[in-house]
Amino acid sequence: MSHNEIIIKTPKQIEQIREAGKYLNEMLLLLRSKAKVGMATIELEFIAEHFLKQHNLKGPFKGYDGFPTNLCLSVNDCVVHGEPSNYVLKNGDLLKIDAGIQYQKGIADSAISLVIGGELANPLAYDLVQVTKEALDRGIETIESWKAMYPFGSTVETVVKNAGYKVLRYLTGHGVGVYLHERPYVFNYANPVMKRQFYQPGMVLCFEPILAVMSEDFYQPQGNQGMYTDHGDLGSQWEYMLLITEEGYEILSGVQELE
Repeated sequence: MSHNEIIIKTPKQIEQIREAGKYLNEMLLLLRSKAKVGMATIELEFIAEHFLKQHNLKGPFKGYDGFPTNLCLSVNDCVVHGEPSNYVLKNGDLLKIDAGIQYQKGIADSAISLVIGGELANPLAYDLVQVTKEALDRGIETIESWKAMYPFGSTVETVVKNAGYKVLRYLTGHGVGVYLHERPYVFNYANPVMKRQFYQPGMVLCFEPILAVMSEDFYQPQGNQGMYTDHGDLGSQWEYMLLITEEGYEILSGVQELE
């Protein structure tokens, strides 16, 4: 479910994507409330599976490029695309929950990060999550219809750099809605390519800063879908899905409050 062209969505497609986004927000908040010390990450997958069945929805992650589950659950130095497993969450773990929902033909995609046990359990992880979300919130404030995307990447990079953290430069946001991954790529740093990429009304885009304490790159072990920070340091992710409008943007999915 990927596509190599920019797709301007029709009003009907937008309504389906918007509805998918509502369900996705509900599911992400549910999962965040359930993630506790002593829970295996596969249990969160079971909760998501039940939610999808209950509402007669599909999870677009499952089967995508061979991915086995509905959720990407990534812990600590696994920054994205972690597979749910028998790993038991510990106090202070930094958990990323990345999820998608398909409603009719509309696809929504968003992610959150949280510290198991809260801020005091791991102050560094909590600060990294705060900065990730702040970079996203500050970045989307730069969006203007028909203007270049460059200020988003530049703003995210500045916020992250000022906080002393790093952007995982090869992990990006993307178009979404009809397919799970569409063009364009939305970079989280001042990539000159973004000076030639322009927001157009009807675009639906995922904006998702992906940060680490020290690493700017990742590695992927053989036989593993997860991507891990180069230096074994903590990684964090936060993702909104936005509709570009004539006036600016509308957030279609994405948790907008820290825990």
